[in-house]
Amino acid sequence: MHKEKQSVLSVRLALSLLAGATMFSTAAQAQSGGDAAAGEPQKVIITGSNIARIAGEGATPVEIITRAEIDKSGASTVVEMLSKLPSVSVSLDGNSYNSFAGGASSVGLRGLDSKYTLILLNGRRLANYGFANGAENSFVDLNNIPLAALESVEILRDGASAIYGSDAVAGVINFKTRTNYQGMELSGNLGSNVKGDGSTFNASLTKGWGDLDKDGYNVLMTVDALKRNSLRSSEHSALANPDYTRYGGSDNRTTDQFQGWVRDYDNGEGGYAIPGCVGKVGISSTGDQVCFTNPDTQLTPRIERVGVSTIVTKRLDGGDELFAELGFNHNKSTYQQGYPVFSSSFLAPTDGTTNPGVLGLPGETEDTWGFAPGDRLQVFHAITEAGPKVQTIKSDTARVVTGWRGTIHGWDSEFAVNLNRSKLVDETTNTILLDVSNALLGQGILGTGGYDPFNPSNPMSVVSPMLHVFHHEAVSKLGTLDWKMSTPSLFNFQDRPVGFAWGAQASHESINDVADPLAEAGNIVNYGATSSTASRSLYSVYGELAVPLLAKLDAQVALRGDHYSDFGTTWNPKLALAWRAADQILLRGSATTSFKAPTLPELGSVTTAYTTVADWARCVPLGYVGAQCSYSPKDYLKGNPNLKPEKAANYSLGIVLQPVKDLSMSLDWYGIHQRDTIQALDAQYIVDNEDIIPGFAALVGRDPRNPALEAAHPGLNKGRINSVTTPFSNVGKTIISGADLDISYALKLGAYGKLSFHEAMNRTFKYDQSIAPGEQPTSRLDGVYHPRWNNSLRTTYDYGDHSLALTARTASSTLNISDPTYSQDADVTNARVPSYTVWDLNYTLKASKQLVLNFGVNNVFDKAMVYSNSAYVDTYVQGLNDVVGRYAYVNARYSF
Repeated sequence: MHKEKQSVLSVRLALSLLAGATMFSTAAQAQSGGDAAAGEPQKVIITGSNIARIAGEGATPVEIITRAEIDKSGASTVVEMLSKLPSVSVSLDGNSYNSFAGGASSVGLRGLDSKYTLILLNGRRLANYGFANGAENSFVDLNNIPLAALESVEILRDGASAIYGSDAVAGVINFKTRTNYQGMELSGNLGSNVKGDGSTFNASLTKGWGDLDKDGYNVLMTVDALKRNSLRSSEHSALANPDYTRYGGSDNRTTDQFQGWVRDYDNGEGGYAIPGCVGKVGISSTGDQVCFTNPDTQLTPRIERVGVSTIVTKRLDGGDELFAELGFNHNKSTYQQGYPVFSSSFLAPTDGTTNPGVLGLPGETEDTWGFAPGDRLQVFHAITEAGPKVQTIKSDTARVVTGWRGTIHGWDSEFAVNLNRSKLVDETTNTILLDVSNALLGQGILGTGGYDPFNPSNPMSVVSPMLHVFHHEAVSKLGTLDWKMSTPSLFNFQDRPVGFAWGAQASHESINDVADPLAEAGNIVNYGATSSTASRSLYSVYGELAVPLLAKLDAQVALRGDHYSDFGTTWNPKLALAWRAADQILLRGSATTSFKAPTLPELGSVTTAYTTVADWARCVPLGYVGAQCSYSPKDYLKGNPNLKPEKAANYSLGIVLQPVKDLSMSLDWYGIHQRDTIQALDAQYIVDNEDIIPGFAALVGRDPRNPALEAAHPGLNKGRINSVTTPFSNVGKTIISGADLDISYALKLGAYGKLSFHEAMNRTFKYDQSIAPGEQPTSRLDGVYHPRWNNSLRTTYDYGDHSLALTARTASSTLNISDPTYSQDADVTNARVPSYTVWDLNYTLKASKQLVLNFGVNNVFDKAMVYSNSAYVDTYVQGLNDVVGRYAYVNARYSF
């Protein structure tokens, strides 16, 4: 208690000192400052600083994406636009349904999770998505940021906790909308996969009223709507047949539909396909006779989005302004999943009379199945009578920002209230109640009524009692009060002005994630549950100086203190230097600390999920290799209210060159050293060390041992894995280093136009990580989720009102495994997934002063997807490809 009071007093003291400095410096500024001279370049706030400066290269690298570049990308959503940048990795693309954060989009920097990248809209935070990715990673859903309303996007690739506080470990992405816009603009985007599915229609209307300088007010409103149809497996040859054994992977054809299969659990023999197979009877990789079916599946959800954003600015006498930002977004994702199934852990004793008869296969007899009285049957069967499951995720977000900006004694000042709310509802029809379905299935097997798995058409009077509508909802809120003051000229040093900014914030965030009560009780087949109710308050104070140390050497010095109601106070400094060694050379570097506060789900969630592990203790004696050794047990994640914040040290060093007017180059090295990282203990690590590390055996749940199976496979002494418990703790360390290369060159062709080249590359030198207490970080680099490099080369030819661009986006070759430390996957760890290059083509025509047209094709050569047959991946590597394939689009922007 004493420590907490001391932390609060330190924040109050800092506030008093900063306020005193402001009043003390007013007189000095009045003597040395003044209005900017006429014709002086306008100073603006650049992401990563609170002090206005002339736009251009600074002490830390900031990538700026303009409106014109957004249009030429052919993207219809924010995440699609960002996915084309080498420095950005996509965590969720908006098509995910098989996760706890279905329907959302998120990105990260430096290969880290999205929770380490701060997302801002016009410099201010937004509420997190109500569902956490992986039941722990809170993030901002990018679907709620309308692409049509953006004027630019600024990406700061450096730690920024000294400026913004938590989350800005890997960097900051700030989305900026237009200001003081007059007129009206209508834009539309129409695109489709060339196979005919996955079509997208996006339309937006932007209207601006009033000129701040002439009328004293401006109102800017944008209405944005998007509709996207789903992709179907039948339209794509790589996905139409999910039998990936041709690649050395798994056979992912369904085996439980029309009519599934059954086996005697106690005699250790292989299973049998249930008569009436609508598909192909064959032998699975586990040696069971099954019914293979290959239905047309929905690969991505059908998406509908609509958003309205309004910015109102009123200029008062004297030049001060009142402003308000209002935003509302509604997103709906609908996904048709497969048929509901009975629990695969179902075991029911038979009286020995259960025998559906001859299967009609060569050599089959009435005695083939040989069920003995008392033997337990395991049934793998889809309840096709119920119809497919349909998941609908609805997201409604509201945002209100209102405040005042102006000057106080010559200081630029601003006060604002920022209120955000995000509500989510996830409903899935035709899920199956575990207790009711097990009881009805057992009765059917014994012939005493109930559900008969050997009957292809059970009456709905039997099916309906098993059905349940899964319901999961969450509300996330964020409220913030902030006050800041700045001046570009506090006093003069070395005959140049010293800039200064300070500010204070108070905020409160909360989450109320309510699981389906039946899922939480474990009574819905194959469904986990997550719930979290938590809140906290935060008080912050910060200061920043822009200091001209020498004639051509500038420094940024910043310090921020954040006091959290749940874990205490953290202070984070930053020092950045920029030296203009010559007119054509800029050297820059920075050193800062950053931190990530525990997410609210990490503090208080209770989660039941599913994970993927390789259980080598069983696979080796059973003879399973590669993808055959892939299991999906339940994963019990537990929140921990005693978590500490994650801490990091960030470093950067770079050079910017412009040897000639039309050639510019920058090379920036970066390093991140994280400690006390919060994560659930790695499930694979727990399973691999089940009998080695004390206490780990208690974290692994297994089915009872099967004596008959063990007799047939010497060395087998464990039951099938069914669960892993993975508690959250501050156990990890991460060490990352790499470099960003950016080269732009324009070749003027006189009367024949201009040829431009833009090369952007991210190269990772080190990605070491530890996942257990006391463990030293080991390399995760060169696995499919952490490629060594990503590259983009854009060639543009401009001639008058015409512009033609060709872009090559490349990801490096990787080891054929998700994590190089999983060395037991011996058959594939020495193999490699090839590098992957996608070519995009875009043509822009400025048809008139009002009309701009863009035509393009993404993935021009319809590059096939890359498959990894590792036991830990066993699918196409989504991070290296465009699942949509060749995609053609046209967009138009008309200004009235």
